[in-house]
Amino acid sequence: MTRSSKPKTEIDAGGKYHTALAKAEGGGQYEYDSTLTAEGCRRSGVRDMKGLFICYVCQPDEPHVWSSGVVCTELFLSATNTYRVVFNAQQCNLCNRYGRLKVDVNKYVNKVLDTFALWTGQREAYEDVGTHKGMVEHDSSRCHGCLKGICTKSEAFVNRARSKKNRRRRR
Repeated sequence: MTRSSKPKTEIDAGGKYHTALAKAEGGGQYEYDSTLTAEGCRRSGVRDMKGLFICYVCQPDEPHVWSSGVVCTELFLSATNTYRVVFNAQQCNLCNRYGRLKVDVNKYVNKVLDTFALWTGQREAYEDVGTHKGMVEHDSSRCHGCLKGICTKSEAFVNRARSKKNRRRRR
């Protein structure tokens, strides 16, 4: 199978993802804006989503597929309830090209609406229960979010989180 366009390092989640979110309970109040950035938002942040990456380049007849429990996902929400979601791609470990992403639409809708409920004060933050055991190691060298320093598994992100936690303890 050949593909005409080059896989992207950042994937805008408009289209089918927004259509599903708009149809979900509570989702109709949000309008998608593919130009929204952190500067114009009341809230922005990064969440992990689960997904599949597919590389058609190195094995065109039988694409290389890998799953990821850490798809670095940027969320932006404005004061007028416009929003944007950007997925950060991962590189294939066979050819180093970025794979195409597939995310379960229902899980996407639930994760985004749950995040917006937190950000708009409709729910409290969940209690931190620690790290998940038994998960496959995240390959930071192949994650575009890690390369940008925004992935929750990147060293830069972890260091910022530790620094914030230490500042709160000192108060």
